[in-house]
Amino acid sequence: MKRIYIVIIVAAVLAVSFLYLSDSRKSIFTEKLGDMTLTKYEIGEVAAQQISKMYGLKDIPLAKGYFAVYSGRNGTMRVWVAEAADHNVANDAFGAMNSMLGGSTGHEGHEYSGDVGQTDSHKGHGDASMLNGTIPVKVDIMEFVKPDVYMMKANNEYNYYYFKMDYKMGRVFWMIFDSPDTVYQLSIVKQAVMDI
Repeated sequence: MKRIYIVIIVAAVLAVSFLYLSDSRKSIFTEKLGDMTLTKYEIGEVAAQQISKMYGLKDIPLAKGYFAVYSGRNGTMRVWVAEAADHNVANDAFGAMNSMLGGSTGHEGHEYSGDVGQTDSHKGHGDASMLNGTIPVKVDIMEFVKPDVYMMKANNEYNYYYFKMDYKMGRVFWMIFDSPDTVYQLSIVKQAVMDI
């Protein structure tokens, strides 16, 4: 009889652990962003392999990688997140990536830069030819202190990227929309900046 109780207890602990672990796999992603619903996500090695193929993101020193797909009324959004264990290293890598893409080489990598309300195009000396020669444009999506968000159109898709950090780690986010509705895109990116 004791064996049955032990087996039941072990099974219950394993079931609870499995439920907790399967839910924690998407820990940085929310189920919904606007009307978009999370339809797929990957972490760890699978996400790291995808990030290693992304122009720009592949040079971010990777401690953890995340990938997700959201679907909604206006199409699909794919999200890649490269997380570096050290926020200073991540900040430097983001600055190098932004410069390589042709973005500004200022303080855009800092989450709280103070450049609120600016929407200007920054032309750097980076090589953006891999993305149809487009230059990133800083977009104004919020009226309070925020990370700087850049947008560029490449291969008929709309790409948004930004950097967020706290005292111990930094994350570089890259989002690609297949919808041409930029008002819709900005509303989703704004929510992603706040919720992810």
